Amino acid sequence: MLEKDWASPEDFAALFQYLWYRDFPINEGATGAHRADWTTHIGIVVHSIANLFGFVARFERGGKVDGTLRSKDGDEVAVEWEWGNVQDELDKLRNYKAWHPPEVNEKTIKYAVLITYESENKTGDVLKQVEEEWDKEPRPLYPLLLVLVSFRDVKRKESSSKRAFSNISMFLFDEDQPGKLRSALAYPWKVAGTRWTKN
Repeated sequence: MLEKDWASPEDFAALFQYLWYRDFPINEGATGAHRADWTTHIGIVVHSIANLFGFVARFERGGKVDGTLRSKDGDEVAVEWEWGNVQDELDKLRNYKAWHPPEVNEKTIKYAVLITYESENKTGDVLKQVEEEWDKEPRPLYPLLLVLVSFRDVKRKESSSKRAFSNISMFLFDEDQPGKLRSALAYPWKVAGTRWTKN
């Protein structure tokens, strides 16, 4: 079995923040990324996190979830990412049936992850929706890590996806009230003092 604190939701959140900036699909002067580019970027980030955890990333497993992180003991983390409309994704994560080899007694995952995008002025609505859904009975036996990328609508000439990202924020929904784990600027070149910034 895994060490208790190995590959925690907090670890996933920290790695997601840093890997989000790596191989970023756009730069300050070239904003031509479409929805498929962002989907691919998230897949690469999830794959990299699995690798750093010592897990294997599995994608589109039987139409159940977008990805799973699997150890030698079976599925450890279920991951969904969506451009919008979180309800279907939450249902998949709530009802996820983990795969484990027959000799493993534990038949659930450590936690689930939902990565989604929402307009800056609606992030409170998304948090409320996720909290209410995750709190419904029967309550899942595992926590949910929500990665929320906030954006504002812009014209296509500013961004091919017609979205300008502002922040990425991570929240953990567990037995207690949801807790905000971390928040960061969404664009690498806006993180002061890094190699991506011009000044």
